[in-house]
Amino acid sequence: MTETDALKHQLEESTGNDYNCCYQCGKCTAGCPAGGVMDNPPARIMRLVQAGYVEDALRSDALWYCLGCMTCTSRCPQNLDIAATMDSLRAMALEKNIVSEERSKKLVTAFHVSFLKNVRKHGRLQELSLVNSYKLRTRTFLQDAVPGVKMITQGKINPMHTLTGKGGIKGKDQIEKIFLASEEESHSPAPKRRPKKKEFVENAPLSVKPGMTIGYYPGCSLDGTAQEYGISVKKMCSLLGLNLREIEDWNCCGATSAHATNHKLSLLLPARNQVLAEAQGLDIVLAPCAACQNRQVTTRKALMESEALRREVHSITGIEPACTTQFIGVTQLLEAMDPEEIKKRVKKPLTGLNLACYYGCLLVRPMEDMGFDDPENPDKMEAIVSALGASPVDWAFKIECCGAGLTLAQQDLVEDLTHKIARNAAANGAEAFVVACPLCQANLDMRQESMIKRFGDVKPMPVYYISELVAIACGAAPSEVAVGKHFVPALELVSKF
Repeated sequence: MTETDALKHQLEESTGNDYNCCYQCGKCTAGCPAGGVMDNPPARIMRLVQAGYVEDALRSDALWYCLGCMTCTSRCPQNLDIAATMDSLRAMALEKNIVSEERSKKLVTAFHVSFLKNVRKHGRLQELSLVNSYKLRTRTFLQDAVPGVKMITQGKINPMHTLTGKGGIKGKDQIEKIFLASEEESHSPAPKRRPKKKEFVENAPLSVKPGMTIGYYPGCSLDGTAQEYGISVKKMCSLLGLNLREIEDWNCCGATSAHATNHKLSLLLPARNQVLAEAQGLDIVLAPCAACQNRQVTTRKALMESEALRREVHSITGIEPACTTQFIGVTQLLEAMDPEEIKKRVKKPLTGLNLACYYGCLLVRPMEDMGFDDPENPDKMEAIVSALGASPVDWAFKIECCGAGLTLAQQDLVEDLTHKIARNAAANGAEAFVVACPLCQANLDMRQESMIKRFGDVKPMPVYYISELVAIACGAAPSEVAVGKHFVPALELVSKF
């Protein structure tokens, strides 16, 4: 077997794809939010692999612009996992040092390296330490200096944690075992994918009632840069009569850097949270961050399908995975409550507030794993907003990617994407966005000022977490849910209720 054949076989094993099934329809490239800046957009990458030019694919700048939104995979008529191809090629390029020399690659690689080294050291991401490491690697010292100072003064970032190491976990020995195990060969080949008609099958909704205690996985940002999300989620649950119990000694799930560079690591990190939750008797766990929830849901499925993965997790943690705990997002939590229960708790209807419900990528993709809402035209967030008395607008960009975790490494691309999103929302009458993900909120909110300066054809638009709006509608003052900590001023619009 030649080296080229070996590389192609490795891709087939890691993705489950039969690349001969690709007939170059171009739907993956047509829907790719970053396709316009790629040297080899998704369809061309697939053709390079299909034709045996794997090393050309490995050298592509496209790998470092890929956002991991999974639009390509979700729309492929042949059921090929194109997103997994991009991830696997990126991991192979790093492993073999067959990489693009463009600045895009260097910036993205610096972010992922800084991210994972931080998690390996602390078990949880310390955001200021991550930013410092990234800036030292890239010499981008002035980038985000003003927003950074604002977050420090608001208490979103605590410099003392960087100096003292506070905020780490107890089970750091298990985290080190996870990283060592991730350097070994993967557990088993990915299941073979075959062409099939894709149909969305919705999961049976859960039932959550007032008085229940459910688990809580805040992830690394809800006590930091997304502090207002964490505050509002807790206040919302209190007003809805729900009790939250945080998973003891939880660790970072690795989103998005583990997923982008090491498939095995992207499973082992969230798998530890899965077994900790099970051992602590938590059947349902609220994970407000869409990226965190996505990693936990896909990992649970992988655990159910792979005995080898379950054995490895048991050897690392000492806990036998039972795969019983379900991780849900805020929108799922609200859906799981009786709509009438929410309506009767609304004290201050948000009447007359026109909102663009923004789902982003990871709440609905991959649809066969998430099983929550229509991956092309979701509407469950609109139902909740309507129950609060607000008016959701009908618009076209509710699932378009905002740039996800590349906000530091690809700021221009993030501004391009958020500009398109904001322009469409405004054109359809929206006064504000409502989101359920800290990555989406950061890109739409923190990047909005520079985006407006660059394009000049949209006006500032507040970006609310859905938990903030639920809490306010149920009687909380906007100050109680930290709405004043947003970058785009957001207090005035909700203070009238």
